[in-house]
Amino acid sequence: MKQNRNSEYTLNFGPQHPSTHGLLRLVLTLQGEEIVACSPEIGYLHRGIEKIVTHKNFSSIIPYVDRLDYLAPAIQEHTYVRTIEKLLEIKVPRRALIIRTIFDELTRISSHIMAIGCATYDLGCLSLFLYGFEEREKIMDIFKTTTGNRMHLAYYVFGGVRNDVSREILNAIKLYINRINFYLDAVRKLALDNRIFQDRTKGVGVISKEMAIKNGISGVNLRASGVPYDVRKSVPYGMYKELSFEPITQTDGDCHARNMLRFLEIKQSITLIKQCLNLIEPGEILNSQALEFRSGIKLPQNAAVYSASETPRGEFGIHMFVGEDQAKPHRIHFKSPSFAAIQVLKQVLVGHTIPDITAILGSLDFVMGCCDR
Repeated sequence: MKQNRNSEYTLNFGPQHPSTHGLLRLVLTLQGEEIVACSPEIGYLHRGIEKIVTHKNFSSIIPYVDRLDYLAPAIQEHTYVRTIEKLLEIKVPRRALIIRTIFDELTRISSHIMAIGCATYDLGCLSLFLYGFEEREKIMDIFKTTTGNRMHLAYYVFGGVRNDVSREILNAIKLYINRINFYLDAVRKLALDNRIFQDRTKGVGVISKEMAIKNGISGVNLRASGVPYDVRKSVPYGMYKELSFEPITQTDGDCHARNMLRFLEIKQSITLIKQCLNLIEPGEILNSQALEFRSGIKLPQNAAVYSASETPRGEFGIHMFVGEDQAKPHRIHFKSPSFAAIQVLKQVLVGHTIPDITAILGSLDFVMGCCDR
């Protein structure tokens, strides 16, 4: 801590701090206990993935995309394979689209459970963190049984999915979404309706609609400020065109609204999975054209493409350019919703005190692996 001539203090918050949700450093300027300026410092988790993947063939890139936002790997896989499918005009079989959408929504539930658990744990409530891990473990079991992996699935492939889901897995998914109400009731009682949690989150870290739009915020952090933008609805992909739902919004734009919205979106994901289970029917899980890719994919020269999906943190996009070498990308840029969320801290933290930092960081639900790509 350093004091300057104006009686202001410079304080480092992180990067080695449990409440920074990864390696984030905040350089804070304090006037007494009040934050008067904030400078987020990123790059402590940088792995150079955008450069690494330019040396890989297109199939080998899937596991790297998995590890950007490590709480939503399946949805990022979905974004990447759709990028290739868009360039090659590959049609994905209906059963594969349904399976992808189910796995996307299970991933969203898992991520939102972690977000709520971390946000409440940062404020002193350990119970929901432990309950959440128990619920996530059930989703991990479904993933492991289907794909062989718990988190980084490498399950989505160009033209479909790697292997089919069994009837037993579909029954396990039905059982899970029918029994999750115990956890949702606990979230209501221990957090959202809890007076202490409300005192720590209501009116704290307010992001106005204008601020959210100006800073490129997306996902829950945008919808909690009253903007009904959701990639699943605005630019539908997978089975979302056929599913009945509307983006959920809140209007307060504070920490409580963001946590409430994740709670409501878990319920919405359950409804979407039920719709998919009613639609699923026997059929192919992989386009026969995709079998040709085993010898390597070649994309058109000088091709440029962008595709995006709605991850639990917002719009995750992939800009890809293919140069003269048709077997690997010339340049890939990943649009990170976490990056935008961190930039808004410069404005949101001003006027608050240090205890409010943990509430605000937890409510924004950023992942540094995606930000420091």
